[in-house]
Amino acid sequence: MMLLQLMDQMLRVLSRAQELRPQKSEWIGDELEWVIYEREVMLQAINAVRLQRGRPGVTIHEVMRMENCAAGHVDYSRKFALYSAELALESHA
Repeated sequence: MMLLQLMDQMLRVLSRAQELRPQKSEWIGDELEWVIYEREVMLQAINAVRLQRGRPGVTIHEVMRMENCAAGHVDYSRKFALYSAELALESHA
């Protein structure tokens, strides 16, 4: 799978998860429920691709690192999707 195709796929996954933000507005510790939910959705999407490619799964901490790299950008969703696609395709992660 090409990186840009996978980025588009990851963006669709993230966008669907973001649609649920209004229903996930509780605080869990110091984070909103939707933040945790979106991160976990992306973890599942990344690891599904990695599994198809015969690669070991990544951890939530690796996804958080990608999420943090995207944070603060005006195009946060696209950046998070791109970084997620890169993580899914990495052979050494």
